[in-house]
Amino acid sequence: MLRSLNSCCVFAILAMPVVASAEARTEQTLCHAFEEIYFSCQMDRKIVSICASGNISPDNGYVQYRYGTVNQLDLQYPDVPLSPRHRVAISDTSGGNAQYTHVKFRQSGFDYVLYQGFPSGLYVKKNGRTVFNKTCQPGEFQKLSQRAYRGIETVAPQDGVDQ
Repeated sequence: MLRSLNSCCVFAILAMPVVASAEARTEQTLCHAFEEIYFSCQMDRKIVSICASGNISPDNGYVQYRYGTVNQLDLQYPDVPLSPRHRVAISDTSGGNAQYTHVKFRQSGFDYVLYQGFPSGLYVKKNGRTVFNKTCQPGEFQKLSQRAYRGIETVAPQDGVDQ
């Protein structure tokens, strides 16, 4: 009986980090539990996430951009799960000593660019002018998943969009 109780206590202690990790995941991403997190970070009171499921190539599965809070999405693109080809793209850019990876899409005349580098963040442009630019809170972001390169087409940087 005592041995069984000790085993139970050890299991409970070992399980705690897993529970804490699962709780942290829900606070830091807008992706569902069944989706792969390509990128997610907190910006002030909002979260920006790139979520995917079944995305083994640009023509398979889906990739969605989400911005908002766990309780209220401000934007989800595309509105319904669709393959990313001709909707979402990746560009690698560099300037001086800085190197960035951009995940980008266009909606309603706005260019949305999630950038991963130092720092990482999100900017939005309209007609080549930046109308929004926020960085991820320090320590509150993940690197872009390497699997994103398999599922999202890579394109050359675009003038007026990629800074």
